[in-house]
Parts: sequence; structure tokens; C-alpha cells
Amino acid sequence: MKNFKTSLLILSLLASTTLLSQIRYYACNRALNAVNTYEEDGTFIEEFITSNSGGLTNPQDIVLHPGGFLLVTGTFNERIKKYDLETGDYLGDWSDNSFALGRPSKMSIGPDNLLYVTQWGQTAATSKIVRFDLEGNYLGPFTPSAPTGLGHVWDESGNFYLAIFGVNTGIGNIRKYNTEGNYTGLHIDSTILENPTYIWWGDNNEMFVQDFTAGKVLRYDANGDYLEDFITGLNQPEGYTFLPNGNLLISERGGNQIIEFNPDGTNIGRWDNGGVLTGVNFIKAIDISGLSVAENQISSNFVNPSIGSQFIFNAQVISQFKSISIYSTSGQYIYDIDIKNTTQWNASKLSNGLYFMIAIDDLGAKNIQKIIIKN
Repeated sequence: MKNFKTSLLILSLLASTTLLSQIRYYACNRALNAVNTYEEDGTFIEEFITSNSGGLTNPQDIVLHPGGFLLVTGTFNERIKKYDLETGDYLGDWSDNSFALGRPSKMSIGPDNLLYVTQWGQTAATSKIVRFDLEGNYLGPFTPSAPTGLGHVWDESGNFYLAIFGVNTGIGNIRKYNTEGNYTGLHIDSTILENPTYIWWGDNNEMFVQDFTAGKVLRYDANGDYLEDFITGLNQPEGYTFLPNGNLLISERGGNQIIEFNPDGTNIGRWDNGGVLTGVNFIKAIDISGLSVAENQISSNFVNPSIGSQFIFNAQVISQFKSISIYSTSGQYIYDIDIKNTTQWNASKLSNGLYFMIAIDDLGAKNIQKIIIKN
């Protein structure tokens, strides 16, 4: 148990960190080949990545690179593009020239600290999930041919789950692959599901699935069995993120808007306010602050993403630390994470809300990252 003096130190550190943290919301302005930014309350800030910047076409996804810049895919861009985190300026093509992506779409940084990219290409090479190291070097395919793949997640064992849109048949599914990228079967079949876009984990390993064609968010249990229509009446949903209060944001590609929902799925109404938003097919919350105390800043987050219930450790970053502890915003010690024997952290046992990860390095210095737990 931490003593009173230590608790006061933690409270002081948390106060300074809270001032430093800043979540910005990025939404695809697909028809204008641009990316907008928004405040937490949905207020439009600006067209952050301006129309056609760097030759961007039909932007599909955005990822914060641990190096402190943004990566963006575009349907007709054969390379992943790099943009300045502060200004949105184009910094050049990030992925190398050894492989031309075929209609690249959704991206994630996996538990192995590699970037995974889905493709919609028409050839075998350009319809597989491919990987890059964080320097942008092409490492080859991860899966067999998986045309029309979109959103994807990992489980605690490192298995990979992929939403297959099913554009050729009008019927999609969720496929499961092992850690080597070998197909192991369907996690969710097409009995009810039509055309999935994004997927995410909820309580008890339940999976939530956006169905583009049916205009729904469906809920399935840990075995992939259908439980309910969680949200209905959507206009081509493609993209989601969470607010700090636990509310869910869903982007409607067909509705040209972003809608906010309570955690129980109750529709609150349109969230985005101002600016032009057309063909929106992703909404992402990204903390642009670095999330560390000012006197000991680090260049990368401990975990990615910073919002959710399943967190993937950045192996390169946490190798610098002896321990990582979890604290509430009031400075209350929760527990320690065994960073020596795990690559992922399941936070589903904690209540939704804001927490701090405090890491101690070999010299005894403290580093802090803010996370939002949303089950």
C-alpha cells in the first residue's frame, strides 16, 4: 500500500499531467480527400489535413505513429502517407517503395509492434492483410487472400479477427486467424450479419459489430453467437470511438454525420457541429499530448490504443521501465501490471473512466500516460 507522502506526490504528478493531455477527434472528410478535427463536445476545429494534401485520395483510416506523427491510408494511394501531428502538413510517403498497396483501407498497430493494413485489391498480393515495421519497411503478407477486409482486433492470446465486408456477395462475416496469420475459421457467420465494417470488444469478450448495409451495431457473445441488435436505424455506419465519459461515437458514411450514444445504446443525437463532413468513414480519438510529465517526457505511448478495455503494450517503450502501476484520477493506487510477462492488458474488470499509468524506469524517474477505460 502506498503511504500518504507517495500519494501526495502522485496527486501532484496527475495534476500536471491532466493539464498536458489533450484528446483531438479526427474524422474522415472522404469526398473532399481531407480529414477534419473536432473538440470533445463535437465543435468543429478545422480541416486539419487539407483537401488533396500530398495527393491523398479517399482517406480510409488514421493512426498515431509512436514516433509522434500521423499515418493515413487512401483508397487510390499506393503508399501510406505521413502528416505532422501539430500542423497536419504533409511530410511525404511513409511506407517504402518495395510494395504498392492495392486499395489500402484500415490500419492497426498490433501486439508485435507492427503496422497491419487491409487491402481491397483485385490480385492475390493486393487482397491480403500486409505488415510494415514502424520504420515503414514492408514485411510481407500476414493472412492468405482476404479481399474486402476492414476493421480488425486481437484477443488476449494474440489471435486476429477480421471483418470481411462481403461486397461481392452482399454477405459478410468475421474471420479468425492465429498468431501466424493462418485462417482458423469463422468467429461470426453470415446468418444475421450482412456487411461488417468495424469491430470492437466489450464486457466478457463480447464483440460489437457495425453492419454497414443493415444500418446496425450487433452484439455477439464470446463464442460469436448473436445476442441482440444493440443499435439500429443507422445510415451506413463505418467508424467509432469513445468519449471520456464512456459515450460512443459512430460515424455514418451515408448520413454525413457523427452520432453520439449513451453506453446503453440510447441515441443522444448528432455530435459534430460545424464544418463540412461528407462520406465520413472513420472517427478516431487521439491524445496528441504525449501523456507524460513535463520533466520526463517520452516520445511514444506505453500502450495503444489509449481508449478501450484491451490495451497493447509498446514493447520498445516499456523495455525502459521496471514497473507500471495504475492509479485513479484522485491518486488512488489500483494495482501493478506485470510488464515482463505480458504484451497486452485486459482492463475490463475496472470501471469505465479516466486512469493513469505510472511507469518507473531504471533510474527511478516517473513517466505517466493517461488512458480511458471503456468496456
